[in-house]
Order: sequence, then C-alpha cells, then structure tokens
Amino acid sequence: AITTGGVTYREQPWHKECFVCTACKKQLSGQRFTSRDEFAYCLSCFCNLYAKKCAGCTNPISGLGGTKYISFEERQWHNDCFNCKKCSLSLVGRGFLTERDDILCPECGKDI
Repeated sequence: AITTGGVTYREQPWHKECFVCTACKKQLSGQRFTSRDEFAYCLSCFCNLYAKKCAGCTNPISGLGGTKYISFEERQWHNDCFNCKKCSLSLVGRGFLTERDDILCPECGKDI
C-alpha cells in the first residue's frame, strides 16, 4: 500500500522509491524524465540510448526543452555545432556545401 509520497505514472500508482529509470535504476520522482515503449528513463540514459548524435561534437541531441538542431541527409547537428569546418562560421540559416563529412560555407568551399 502507498500511504504517503506516491507517484502516478500512466494512471498507475507507484511508491516513489519504486519509480526508477529502466536503465540505471535512479529514482525519477521529482526529476525530469521521458519514456519509450512504455518504459521510463532519466534524461541522461534516454539520450545515451536513443538520441541521435551530433555530427559536430558527437554528443546526443535530446530535442527536449525546445533544443534546436539541424538535420541534413542522415546527419544532425546542434545549432551551435553547425559551423564551417574551415573558418567556423555559423551556417544556421545559410547556404553550405559538403565535402565528404565536412560542411563548408560557400567562401571556404568555392575551390572544391
């Protein structure tokens, strides 16, 4: 029986000690979390297991909390990582060229 401090998730009651991340078993009560396939995950585990990785920094792109990102073909970048490989100019909202795995501004890419 739950007498105090319970959590309701998907219309089911849980002891707060029992409502834990599916992967790392950290308590989720009072923490931000998300779910996949009916299983609850802390944000860290969810990002490490399921989020796409940024082609610039290789860190997960959570998309949570309104995080903006760029997607092109099969790759994604955090907005802050979508920069010219040669001069580091931000390419958000601008034209760009690709050279193998690199993205370049039109100026740096004019000789390819």
